[in-house]
Amino acid sequence: MKRLIFFILIVGIAITSIYLFSILTGAKEKDPEFYERNWAYDYLDIDSLHQKYELKGNGVKVSLIDTGVSKQITSTVDGINTINDSKDYDDDHGHGTHIAGILSSEEFGVAPEIDLYVAKALDSNLKGDINNIIDAIEWSIDKNVDVILMPFGTPKDNQDLKQMIDKAVEKDILVISSVGNFGVQKDVDVLFPAKYSNVIGVGAINKKGEIWKGTTQGDGLDVLLPGQFINSYSTTGENLVSSGTSMASAYMAGLASLYVQTNKSKNESKMNEKIWKFMEGNDRVEEYLILKPDMLLKEE
Repeated sequence: MKRLIFFILIVGIAITSIYLFSILTGAKEKDPEFYERNWAYDYLDIDSLHQKYELKGNGVKVSLIDTGVSKQITSTVDGINTINDSKDYDDDHGHGTHIAGILSSEEFGVAPEIDLYVAKALDSNLKGDINNIIDAIEWSIDKNVDVILMPFGTPKDNQDLKQMIDKAVEKDILVISSVGNFGVQKDVDVLFPAKYSNVIGVGAINKKGEIWKGTTQGDGLDVLLPGQFINSYSTTGENLVSSGTSMASAYMAGLASLYVQTNKSKNESKMNEKIWKFMEGNDRVEEYLILKPDMLLKEE
C-alpha cells in the first residue's frame, strides 16, 4: 500500500511539473487533428521554433502588401490603402487575410509576435496598379520595416518597381515574393518582383515534399516551402484551405522574421547577405532549395 501511495505521489508530482512547465514556457499541447489540418505547421516544426529557439518574431516589423486584412481577426500596428490614399485597408477579397493568418496568427502563425504593417495595394479582384505597389513599398520603407512580403506578381518588368525594391534592399530590408502559380508551361516565366535577383522568390511544395504542380519554375525561384492545402482564415474568421505559392511565401516571411529576431538579438547587420548564405546550405528538390528552419536559424 505504501509503495502504491508513493507511486501515485510521484506521478502526481510529475504531472504537476509538466503543467507548471507548460504555464511558464507558454507551451500548449495541440491535438493530433491540429497537425493533420495544419500539415505545413508540422512539417516546419513551428512548435520547436517557438519553444526550443524561443522565437516568435518579437520586435520584428513586417509589411504585408496585398488586398488588406480583416481587422477583426488580424492584429496590426498600422496600415494604408494606396489604391485610394486612405487608412481603410480592410480586406475585400480574402487573399491578404489568409496570408496574414499563416504569417502571424496566434493559432498557427509562424511569427505571432511580429509588428504587422499592412499596405492594401490590390483590389477586390486581386488586381493592382504598379504605381500603387511602388507606393506601398515606399510606405513600408518609411516605416522602417525589416521584411516586406509581396505574395503576388506580374509578368512585366518595371524599372520604377525595381528601383524601389533596390532602395528597400539597400536599407537591409528582406524582400520576399511568390513566383506564380502557372506551373511548367512554355513561354511562362517566374513573375516579377520574385524574378529580381535581390528578392527571395518562393515556390511551393506539396505534402509529399515534391514541387507543387502549380509552382512556376525558372530563374528567380530561390526556395521552396509548403504551399498545398494550407489552412488559414477567411475574412469572417472561419478556416479556409487554399493552395499556391503565395502561401509558401507567407511561410518564408514568417521564417525570415524569426531569422531577423535572432540576428537582432546579436546586433548583427547585413541581413540580406547572411540569409542568402544560410539558404544555400539547404537540401534541394531537382535544382531548387527546400528551406529547413533549423538551417536558417543555426549558429554560425
